[in-house]
Amino acid sequence: MRSSLRWLAILIAALLATACSTQQSPISASGPVSYPSAAEPPIERLAIFVTITNHGTDDLQINPADFVARDGDHRVYPSDPSATTGDASLVRMAAGPRLESLPLPTITLRQADVLSGFIVFDVPEGVRPVELVWRQSDTDQVAQLAPAT
Repeated sequence: MRSSLRWLAILIAALLATACSTQQSPISASGPVSYPSAAEPPIERLAIFVTITNHGTDDLQINPADFVARDGDHRVYPSDPSATTGDASLVRMAAGPRLESLPLPTITLRQADVLSGFIVFDVPEGVRPVELVWRQSDTDQVAQLAPAT
């Protein structure tokens, strides 16, 4: 009986590990794109483009303030929600026509919903983030930044 329970526990652990490893990330990101803004040196503003897909059955609460950019040295830079909305036309001019060239809104995503937009960050001049981190109460979601096209 004990060996049967042990094998059952091993099988459940293996199935859980497989399920966790095949789970799709809800976010993908590209950028950053630098654009002319009112930020004064030594600070510059960068826009990072993000697509969020709700692969689960639970709703996802999206808020641009829940994102940080992280550089190669693991320093984090909080988003600037007011610049995200206020600099929208500047970002669109710098990025050109793209699907994600609207500011990421605060919204609830239902099952299978997809949302694209950009988030603005204030960083020291010359810093280039390599990851976008979506801070959530139970876990962080991290996306490596692909080059902006």
